Amino acid sequence: MCTLHLWYQVFPGKPVVFAGNRDENLDRAWDPPTLLVDTPPILGPRDRVAGGTWLGVNLDAGLLVTLANHEGTLARGPSACSRGAIVLEALRHASADEARRFAEWVAPACKSYTLLIAGPERAYVVDHAPGSTQTYRLLPGCHVITNARFRVPDDPKARRCLRRMEEVAREGDPGPSRLFRFLADHDRDSPEATPLCIHPEPDSRFGTSSASVIHLTPDRRLAGFWFAPGPPCSTPFAPFLP
Repeated sequence: MCTLHLWYQVFPGKPVVFAGNRDENLDRAWDPPTLLVDTPPILGPRDRVAGGTWLGVNLDAGLLVTLANHEGTLARGPSACSRGAIVLEALRHASADEARRFAEWVAPACKSYTLLIAGPERAYVVDHAPGSTQTYRLLPGCHVITNARFRVPDDPKARRCLRRMEEVAREGDPGPSRLFRFLADHDRDSPEATPLCIHPEPDSRFGTSSASVIHLTPDRRLAGFWFAPGPPCSTPFAPFLP
């Protein structure tokens, strides 16, 4: 149930402002952000189970890549590729356009997912399900990815997130603390929707396992990477810079 938010070319001097929650089995092992690759330098958390990552930044290219699995696909049959490997391999590319072409090429071998690729000058979403891969070039504005297909009209979680994102945009340039609070939302607009910050039910170990906030500058520098190794409502964020 990951939820990924991108304010793209909304705030002056910060063309990429990202905030996201990772929802996962809380027993799945992972490492906090570190230098995953030396050349090019890629900063991000590491999944210990399958390798790869769900989120990272290519520090040379000023490129952010992150991914959300589609609902119901975590245990559905084998796949010729790891979705975490897709993120890491996409991050090896020198531009959003190159990463997008790679993502389109590899998609047919993989389970369903929505991949976000964002740099200061280009941003894309590659939305893949078996037999259907769609690419969207993002215009300036607010964009949200949930575990549904991108931009489906009947996604109540996405509707709520977009409304709250637009409120942040109207307030002006948000500091990190504003986005930390944004990710800690427990409310929902309808019974069938899930909250942004998820806590496990008594018989479950599924919930929000981490949260991230990332800013990129127009000259492709990483302005900030803040990470909370737990639900953002109760876990402090810490800065991670190389």
